[in-house]
Amino acid sequence: MRMNYLSKKDSAKLVKKLRELSWGKSLSLEKPKRALKIEGDEFTIYRLDGLLICEKEGAIFPTIHEEYNREVLEKVPALVVDMGAVPYIARGADVMRPGVRKFEGEFDEGEIVVVRDERHFKPLAIAVALKSRGECVSMEKGKIAENIHHVNDKIWKLVQENKRLIDRG
Repeated sequence: MRMNYLSKKDSAKLVKKLRELSWGKSLSLEKPKRALKIEGDEFTIYRLDGLLICEKEGAIFPTIHEEYNREVLEKVPALVVDMGAVPYIARGADVMRPGVRKFEGEFDEGEIVVVRDERHFKPLAIAVALKSRGECVSMEKGKIAENIHHVNDKIWKLVQENKRLIDRG
């Protein structure tokens, strides 16, 4: 793991990239001061003005850590799953149509969605939609989203282990 601060130029490039994403358009990031970059083995985490953003295999998404990203996670479309699906998704399983109780917000194929449990509405995972919302609603079975970040994965653990540095940074 490597940790360093981004230059003003690199921070501006990252903010521009975020604003091009459907969920990033509403972010109120101007010119972040002291943008922190944490490089893991397979991903990079950025702390920008209190937000935690992850870049993994070309995808950019907010982490599921509500203490940093509650506001942005509420703006991302959501798949609300039944409690029977929770342990599987929390261990990295993809989202299957029968487990989804409700769809919140509009999304297209390839966009980021938050997977939430139906009881507490807590974020369990970030996934990439494999179909548009309309197609997902009309399906009765099959995989509808690929899990790319979930509770207790490497991203989650890196943040948990380095909270003191992230908060101070």
